[in-house]
Amino acid sequence: MKNITIALVACLVFTINSGCLEQIFADEEVEKRPQKGLSKHCINYDEKERCWLILIPENIDFTKKNPLIVDMHGIGGSMYLQHNLTRFANISEEYGVYVVYPQGFNNEWNMADDLCCGDDDDFGFILEMIETIVQKYTVDESRIYSTGWSNGCGMTQRLVAQASEIFAAAACSSMYFLDEPSPDYSPIPFMEIHGLVDELVHYPSLSLVGFYYGVYDVEAALVGAVQNFENWAELNGCQDILPDIIALEEDYDIRAYSDCENGAEVRLMTQFYASHNPYLNDYPASDGVGRGKGNPTGIQTTEVLWEFLNQHSKVVVNQS
Repeated sequence: MKNITIALVACLVFTINSGCLEQIFADEEVEKRPQKGLSKHCINYDEKERCWLILIPENIDFTKKNPLIVDMHGIGGSMYLQHNLTRFANISEEYGVYVVYPQGFNNEWNMADDLCCGDDDDFGFILEMIETIVQKYTVDESRIYSTGWSNGCGMTQRLVAQASEIFAAAACSSMYFLDEPSPDYSPIPFMEIHGLVDELVHYPSLSLVGFYYGVYDVEAALVGAVQNFENWAELNGCQDILPDIIALEEDYDIRAYSDCENGAEVRLMTQFYASHNPYLNDYPASDGVGRGKGNPTGIQTTEVLWEFLNQHSKVVVNQS
């Protein structure tokens, strides 16, 4: 700003040149633009410092509104590990999308009150983080999406079920919805990806032994991937008698309920040979069974998630 002020004074002193002034104001506009790349930001929320990383791709067009993806880490993880794990950075660069990686307090998300995990107001924090980002960046408020892994997937489902007015769609991996929707919930599209041989958050229901090191109770263990799929279909008012199989491959299938309120389809992708980590990248800290190695079949999990999200947008009332 100091250099621009000096240039402006010089321009006015020596000549009244419209081209000179136009260039100065253009330079000032560029200076105001957010820095591209990955950066850390924090706010004070609920008397705690709460932080996130935001990725602004090099090819972002600041003259138009751009989608925003919220990508949340698993329990014991971090915003840095999530950035390295999920490959949404590739999506960001290819499609010109903002990706934000929030940090859970004590490395966890309160994805279900009275069940898991912690007692922080993570729901309120995420909504305030989104509001802060929308005010600062050129975000398309009709295309705000949520995703996440494990505990972050559970938090994603809580977010969209309790603040459906914010999100256009959600798609996440390796966890179920363990809370209750808002009375004002309006159906939005949802997809979950789950490994059939997940040792931590079991694919079938009634799998109690070793369920995520015992931090979830029996109610959580009774859900299962198919039951979670059916629960979302009911929540979204889907009228299909049975789900369609829209993809059937050697190493995965995708089932879908498509006749749903608001066009809010529901999908379940089952990865036949994947465990808890469905992504291509290995989890950097292999500190538990099923958490280290990525999907052994090379399925482009992140691209599947993005392909689903990218289909959906919503009407935003009173968009600024």
